[in-house]
Amino acid sequence: MSSLPASRHHDMSHRHTVQTATTPSAAPTVPPGPQSRTPMADPDRKGRHMDALDPFFQRELLRDRLKRAREQAGLTQREVATALDWSPSKVIRIENGKNRVSPSDVRILIQHYGAGQEEQETLIAMGRAARLPSWWEPWRTVATPNFLTYLTYETSAPIIRNFEPNLIPGLLQTEEYASHLLKGLEETQDKAEALLQLRLERQARVLRPDGPSMWFIIDESALRRTVGNEAVMRRQLENLVQLNEAENVHIMYVPFSAGIYPLFRSPYVVFEFPEQDYDLVSYVESPDGEVLFSEKAPGRSGQRAPSDYLEAFWETEREAARELPARILDLPAV
Repeated sequence: MSSLPASRHHDMSHRHTVQTATTPSAAPTVPPGPQSRTPMADPDRKGRHMDALDPFFQRELLRDRLKRAREQAGLTQREVATALDWSPSKVIRIENGKNRVSPSDVRILIQHYGAGQEEQETLIAMGRAARLPSWWEPWRTVATPNFLTYLTYETSAPIIRNFEPNLIPGLLQTEEYASHLLKGLEETQDKAEALLQLRLERQARVLRPDGPSMWFIIDESALRRTVGNEAVMRRQLENLVQLNEAENVHIMYVPFSAGIYPLFRSPYVVFEFPEQDYDLVSYVESPDGEVLFSEKAPGRSGQRAPSDYLEAFWETEREAARELPARILDLPAV
């Protein structure tokens, strides 16, 4: 698309994305830059969101909290195993995630550690939830293992920051934009259709009024690249404006005039969690595939840590990005 259309239209026929993603609330009032490091969510959002954590993530979180409870009790894994008449390997596998711990074992462990009643109830409930199947199980055969893990974090993180240089972020795509894109990328029609349904399901689960705080930065090239045709792009751009009205969604773009800015060549996502509960996690896409890593386990030698991507996002937000205009179709032609 050599230039964006100058007129504004209101044909919002992409039913799924808009209906599940918008709210009647006013546009976000939190300005870009350092102030946006504080999530826009209200204090109740965290508690409500914790109830819907992905079972895979619940298992990871439960493992870490059981280990922390043992360490706070001043006990070694061997001491716990001896006291409970378990094999040492059972405690080790529970804490490294190799075993799915049962709610009854969680109860035994947490009582042995001397935790309070509220902590016991929380961890036992977490143990029950952790044994359920993840919502993305039906798509296990069409999505990569790294992407399935990505979905776990996407539906569990209270704060999501996403930078996209070439395409509209998946969570913000209309159904028709996503359909044209996937048909052009996937080797079979069946796989493209399956991945389309997965993308719509992601949107329904994440783009909710009580969902995470989401920050998106999109390079102008993504706004001008035609996917489908100009009518598809017009509706896609209008959809961005509508989504940006949600209280927990903030969309910015980087104009061509900004020139070169940090990490502008590769799409990436940063998932933020309460510090006491979980690590900072990044997801980076490249021509060779996807890479998912945490601050504690940064991946291959020399690879940037998630905090590096977070700093790059903040710097781009502060120095290069601009607020998405309400009349995005009126961006100057190039």
